[in-house]
Amino acid sequence: GRAALHRPEKPGADGEVRCAGRGAADVVSAHDTAVSVPIVLASGNLGLVSFPDVPGRMSREQIDARHPALLRTLADHPGVGFVLVRSEAHGAVVLGPRGAEHRLDTGEVLGTSPLTVFGPGAEAAVRRTAHFRNAPDIMVNSAYHPARGTVHAFEEQIGSHGGLGGEQGHPFLLWPAGLTPPVAAGEELVGAEQVHRVLRRWLEEAYGPQVPDRETAAAEETYASAAEDAPAAEQPVAEGRSAEGATDAEVPVDTGPSKASGAARTVPDSRWDGAPAAPFTVVSRVVPDKTR
Repeated sequence: GRAALHRPEKPGADGEVRCAGRGAADVVSAHDTAVSVPIVLASGNLGLVSFPDVPGRMSREQIDARHPALLRTLADHPGVGFVLVRSEAHGAVVLGPRGAEHRLDTGEVLGTSPLTVFGPGAEAAVRRTAHFRNAPDIMVNSAYHPARGTVHAFEEQIGSHGGLGGEQGHPFLLWPAGLTPPVAAGEELVGAEQVHRVLRRWLEEAYGPQVPDRETAAAEETYASAAEDAPAAEQPVAEGRSAEGATDAEVPVDTGPSKASGAARTVPDSRWDGAPAAPFTVVSRVVPDKTR
């Protein structure tokens, strides 16, 4: 992994960086590697590659100029289903094996579209992803085998989710019979936005409109004002927030039987009191048992 990508290990005591699998003669400075080392992330069968030294999103033409064989090598790999890049000439482009291309913005297909095997919704899903402002320079989705329903995880996992292909693309909703169906008969529920609207509707059906009580609202307003007035170096981190940015006060609390549909339901404030959290023990990495 690191040796093949020439990815550096952590800097040594002298400030120099030694790459995995290399000798002392191959020591390079941290300054030299800062502009050349890509960032490679994996999420199940989805891989994200970015070049941090290039402002904005790197185009296909720029990647080909810097690394002429990279995109074609990835697209032709048997474990890769498709590669998504942005072309200066054609916009969002999906690359597949044997020179196949699917130009998502125009619908033009050269050869056989690499997205065909992933089903009818794949094109719209990938096109949507391609136009996110934080899309990576290169997005790699593993191959999918419809007969077995399996994908290739880019991580050490028994099962995976994160990309297209397999049962991960067919979730389900289970809801009490007293709530309305998620969609009308004959309609499909597709995409995170539609699912979010359904969940919000069910929340109101079960508990009524979600509004904070007066005490919580006043406390949040006071806290926000104090945070704005604080110096930048001393401004506290927003308390009671999860990684997704939602406050604890927004989480519905089950207080018993639901109220009438027109009644507003209030939730108590459960903000962090400022006490330091207890330290947790770091354990050694567990190797997954793949024999089961």
